[in-house]
Amino acid sequence: MTTAPSGEPARRVTAHLVVPGPALLGARVLFGQDPAGVARTLGRLAAEETLVTLDVLSDEVTTPDGTTIQVDRVVFATPATAEHWPAVAASIEGCVPLERILAEEEPGRRSRLSRLASYGIVTDPAGRILLSLIAEGFPGGGTWHLPGGGVDPGEDVRGALRREVLEETGQEGVVGRLITVASHHRVPPTGTEIYAVWVFSHVHVPHPGEPRVLEVDGSTADCGWFTPEEVVGLRLSTTAKRGLAYLVAHTH
Repeated sequence: MTTAPSGEPARRVTAHLVVPGPALLGARVLFGQDPAGVARTLGRLAAEETLVTLDVLSDEVTTPDGTTIQVDRVVFATPATAEHWPAVAASIEGCVPLERILAEEEPGRRSRLSRLASYGIVTDPAGRILLSLIAEGFPGGGTWHLPGGGVDPGEDVRGALRREVLEETGQEGVVGRLITVASHHRVPPTGTEIYAVWVFSHVHVPHPGEPRVLEVDGSTADCGWFTPEEVVGLRLSTTAKRGLAYLVAHTH
């Protein structure tokens, strides 16, 4: 991921895998690559082998010319190695050589946009799910969406998610466990090629109130609490379908 809006620091994503030893492996995630796929390649794992997402850690690095680049490090493990993460966590910053992080990718032939986004599966004590409605005129307009959005410069995925939930729904939530990290790559016939890394986390609102959109002239038209049965009947965004489907498939 190399593209950033004008004036914003560039971002890089790295993928890491906890392996027996224990040790931590790492590699740069290039435009269009799936972070989990990069982790599987690092560990020579089969596509069907289960991976769990342990954390997403963000920090800034400075290039020799003084430019600031934000690095978002996605950590994976197999169920058998997940317990070793605390023992190897301190080695994560040196896991991918700085020159690989800073290296520019070959420019594409067309306009490309990459982003890191943080989304929440937001619940309350009654088990309801909080969703936001994407305004018409925006991608996915008219569909119900998971609260969340792009991670701003200097933010980590948790801070960005708390901010987005408050802006889109007026609710104050506690960001809990990381659910999964997925990627989305869209190549339209014309226009901008889009690549995104989506981070999904659970958010709990202990004292829910009447949802209301606080952002002004943003992409959110409405918001509301829904029971799981009501969610089934809604027209959902691609992002909401991905996050909720993963949660259902991996909840026992």
